[in-house]
Amino acid sequence: MRLSLSLLLFFIIINTNAQLLIKNTNLVDVEKKKILSGQTVLVTDGKISSVDKNKQYKLPEGTTILEGEGKYLVPGFTDAHVHFFQSGGIYARPDAIDLRKIRPYSEEIKWTHNNMDDLLRRYLSAGITSVIDVGSSNSFLQQRDSFATKTWSPLVKMTGPLLTTWVPAVFKNLGNDAPFVEMLNDSVTRQAVRNQLALKTDFIKIWYIVLDKDIEKGARKNLPLVQAAIDEAHKNNLRVAVHATERITAQLAVEAGADFLVHSVDDEIIPDAFVKLLKEKKTVLCPTLVVVGNYGKVLGDTYHFTTDELNMAHPELVGTIIDYPLPDTAQAGVFIRALQSAAQQQNQATMDSIMAVNLKKLVDGGVTIATGTDAGNTGTQHASSYFAELQAMQKAGLTMWQLLEASTINGAKAMGQEKEWGSIATGKTANMLLLNKNPLDSLANWRSIEWVINKGTAINPSSVVSNTAVQLVQQQLNAYNAHDLDAFLEPYADEVELYEFPAKLLSKGKEQMRKDYVFITQTPKLYCRLQNRVVQGNMVIDHEEVWFGGAKPVYAVAIYIIEKGKIAKVYFKQ
Repeated sequence: MRLSLSLLLFFIIINTNAQLLIKNTNLVDVEKKKILSGQTVLVTDGKISSVDKNKQYKLPEGTTILEGEGKYLVPGFTDAHVHFFQSGGIYARPDAIDLRKIRPYSEEIKWTHNNMDDLLRRYLSAGITSVIDVGSSNSFLQQRDSFATKTWSPLVKMTGPLLTTWVPAVFKNLGNDAPFVEMLNDSVTRQAVRNQLALKTDFIKIWYIVLDKDIEKGARKNLPLVQAAIDEAHKNNLRVAVHATERITAQLAVEAGADFLVHSVDDEIIPDAFVKLLKEKKTVLCPTLVVVGNYGKVLGDTYHFTTDELNMAHPELVGTIIDYPLPDTAQAGVFIRALQSAAQQQNQATMDSIMAVNLKKLVDGGVTIATGTDAGNTGTQHASSYFAELQAMQKAGLTMWQLLEASTINGAKAMGQEKEWGSIATGKTANMLLLNKNPLDSLANWRSIEWVINKGTAINPSSVVSNTAVQLVQQQLNAYNAHDLDAFLEPYADEVELYEFPAKLLSKGKEQMRKDYVFITQTPKLYCRLQNRVVQGNMVIDHEEVWFGGAKPVYAVAIYIIEKGKIAKVYFKQ
């Protein structure tokens, strides 16, 4: 049998460039809302080159082949609202709680730069293959491109400094790390847009803030500057995202041409005309349901991490939240009293209800919704906050198909790049997840990731994040203080050995450890405060002050030995 010239050329291309084949899988088509069985997906040079059923391929030696039978292939998830200049820890927003006397803001910014790669890895390990940073700085725009070809990094879309009608004092005079540019007049506003062109910003972001008591009057007063920024951006083929949380500011922004609203309206139930406006303008909206409440929970000292969050989020950042009201108990006390008041609790409940009702109304009205967290704000952790946001969206009434659509193709739509990524189709970037369970059955199944396919490369999700010795020790300390036994045991080796210093064996094995440490779930006032920490290679020495609820603490030294990415031995000395 002779091959046609075109088919012969096809085989030559496959033999030359094929990298990955996913066989006989259930393909989740988020655009047509169908599950297509028995599909085979071919990836070539980081792109999806073929999606077919019952097709045979002649593949070159070395091609990675993944067996997809009984599994589900979905597009990689997108977090459409993050901030890398914010860590998510207690020091992230000095305009919310000012702890600069304890940790200078310059150190906080340096930390976020130095740990951006770590945070990106955590996103990818969770199946989030695309992140959209909707408020950054020139320095982060410059850093963004260093991750473009890294297989362990999600696709990063990023704007530069936020164009705003008001700049908090703590964020002024920060030079290249400034996250805000004030729109003083028309010419300054337009120049601020043009300044970002040289750094190849992916879009422009406006922080539409109104401080006037008369919200509508203030919104209309600032509208000409918002309009100037949108006009200049569109003139340069850039889409515009707008922070607008009042109905009137959101409405005026969309009427002015905003492409992407990055928060819910939270001050009133939106009218039908508003829904119609967003649909007609094809404006994408990201609801960010949990971020404001997280501030209240953290600063009110009522935040409780889930096991998943304790295992997934950056341990250092989690530790700063768990240790609150430290390091400034006097300032924290003021927040705690205010935020735990009945009036404040009712205000938050009302806001949450308004946002949930508005989200359901927008979805029912056909408005495009994109999942996003506002991660980086205090209490809203990079990567781990994504699943809390999904749960809130589901509680508001979104179906599983709507959640999948919001978490995949709609993030691409927010960037105007739905033809390039966000679903599984020929020609698109090969960012996908091979799940062991049907994602339509439950949100828990979204975590059943066998393979992350990122930029065309198949990656075991458990291999993406390599916690350092310090991170492992901090992770178990966080879980200890959170009274979460499962999370506490996670960093330990299965055959972990516990000793009384110097050499008396106390116990061996994680299962024995589970029995010995059940008390952490039964002692409400249990808290271990780190006094000092010394790190020597794979050894971490912690000086600890442990409170069991009595009048006095117990002081101890714990020596942790890390082997093969787990805590293998611990020596205790009182």
